[in-house]
Amino acid sequence: LMANLPNAMGLIQKSRHLSLAREIAAKALEDKRSISYANLVNDTTAVADPRISLLSQGAGQVLVENCDAQICTFLENIKHVKVTITWQENNKPQTVVLDTFIGEGGLNQ
Repeated sequence: LMANLPNAMGLIQKSRHLSLAREIAAKALEDKRSISYANLVNDTTAVADPRISLLSQGAGQVLVENCDAQICTFLENIKHVKVTITWQENNKPQTVVLDTFIGEGGLNQ
């Protein structure tokens, strides 16, 4: 039982980091959703959440781009928003990616 304790503790830590990364990514998406479509410009920005420092070598970015023509076949006014959070866990890179679409006339518009 004692031999498995370090492994169990490592799994708990990894689970906490994964949960935190998902929370940070979800908050970044919601921040973009709160912007009116007219003010949602194509760009790549760093995630501005102070909790990212709780992840070892944590970093994040938010990408906003026009909807791919293969998806938005009728030239709808839709933006693709992708949030990527990265960090190191036991010297192995970890990544959480959340993405969504925000359309003109959608939520908060």
